Amino acid sequence: MQELGEKVSPHPLPLYDSKKPSASAGRMRKYQQLALTVIAAVSLVAFLFYKHEYERLRYTLEYLDTFGEPPEPSDVDHINCGSNVHNLLTTPPADWVQVTSDLQVYSAFWDDQIGIGEPRIRVLAAARVNSEPPQDLGCLVWFESESEAVAGSCKVEAAPDRSHGHSTKEADVKVIFLLCAADDPRLMLSQTPHQVQLKVGTEEPSQPVFIHQSEGLKTVADRSTVCVLPPTIPVASIRVVEFIAYHHILGVHRFVLYGTVLTPLARALLDQYGDQLAIQYEEKLFSSGRHFHLSESVIHRVVELDCVYRHRDVQENVLVLGVDQYLILPDRPTLQATLITLGASRRPYKDVAQFHLTSQQVCIDQQHHHSHSQEAALLLAHPVHTTGPSEEAGVAILRPHLMNSVFTGPSNNQHVSVSTASVRQFVSCPSELHQDTQHLPSNKKFVEKVHKSLLYRKWIINN
Repeated sequence: MQELGEKVSPHPLPLYDSKKPSASAGRMRKYQQLALTVIAAVSLVAFLFYKHEYERLRYTLEYLDTFGEPPEPSDVDHINCGSNVHNLLTTPPADWVQVTSDLQVYSAFWDDQIGIGEPRIRVLAAARVNSEPPQDLGCLVWFESESEAVAGSCKVEAAPDRSHGHSTKEADVKVIFLLCAADDPRLMLSQTPHQVQLKVGTEEPSQPVFIHQSEGLKTVADRSTVCVLPPTIPVASIRVVEFIAYHHILGVHRFVLYGTVLTPLARALLDQYGDQLAIQYEEKLFSSGRHFHLSESVIHRVVELDCVYRHRDVQENVLVLGVDQYLILPDRPTLQATLITLGASRRPYKDVAQFHLTSQQVCIDQQHHHSHSQEAALLLAHPVHTTGPSEEAGVAILRPHLMNSVFTGPSNNQHVSVSTASVRQFVSCPSELHQDTQHLPSNKKFVEKVHKSLLYRKWIINN
């Protein structure tokens, strides 16, 4: 109960401050929320941007670590627009086919002489020197329109040794051409045959030989091919990889490999990365010991003729090398740039049928050869010593589109000085031969490019 003297308030006292917040405080709170929202949005955008840039940098570093730095713009050899590049070529296969015990043929070419003269089939063959081709040598020619082979005849034409080339005069086997044609001239004028079989009299015909057809009216400018001679001993993968990677740096995009040059690893690398590198390659069988022995000069001559006729309509330059031979260019980065430099002489380089090169055999420094570093795996990285004189040993840059001058016309030949281009052949030598020989520097600028090449880096990964 209330005391008697206290006054009773008509309104009860509030338990808290009932004063309402002002309108300005509400607006301030909204501005703070807006500011926090903007800051959060900007932070998120900045985070995503920097994350994107970080990923780009990481991928770039991984790419450089795997493939190396890109080449200089001057060193890039551009592919002609519109050209269809495949890593594996599909020209007709070739290998030795026996006709008689003294005669065997390797490949055949459709020789229509660009519409001038009578078309014929030019068959590349080898015969024993002490034997004569059979008088009743004939052929069976296969056309797409005919269900059966058409009989024909053949005549023999000598394959003259190229000037400054590998002479076959001392060999017991000679290289010849068999010029064959169907007895029906209308078929030869209106159609192109695809296979030919050789036969003697009434004996059974030989195995069929595919005919390489002409690919005329195509540009051949600035295109180069290296044809690799069949090796006499097995070749290591690194030798094949270094050879192709090095000459690809010089501007060669097409390689024809005769015999057992490629190892399974080298073939797998070319199949997987050939398109990316714009490298074309093709393997040709070369079982030279099947019927009778062929000397080194005869093998070189057969490969050279087959390579030149096979590329006469699609390549400007052809070079026949062994896998242990390297084209050395001291001044220019590519083969084409070197040929243009030669054009400054009295005769334009496009009119020269043969550029004769000087060859030099070199021995590898044995102490450096036994090093286990990756650099020591490259022949080009080894310090080398000359052995024997430098001389023209039959290696030349040939121009297939100037066929008549290549094999019959000595007037369109040109010697190339060692300071412009030469061929270095690596051989195994005992150490005592190094005493009185000249020491040659390694090709450091090309070694660095080989190290950065995709083909070599992939070999390192898979080795």
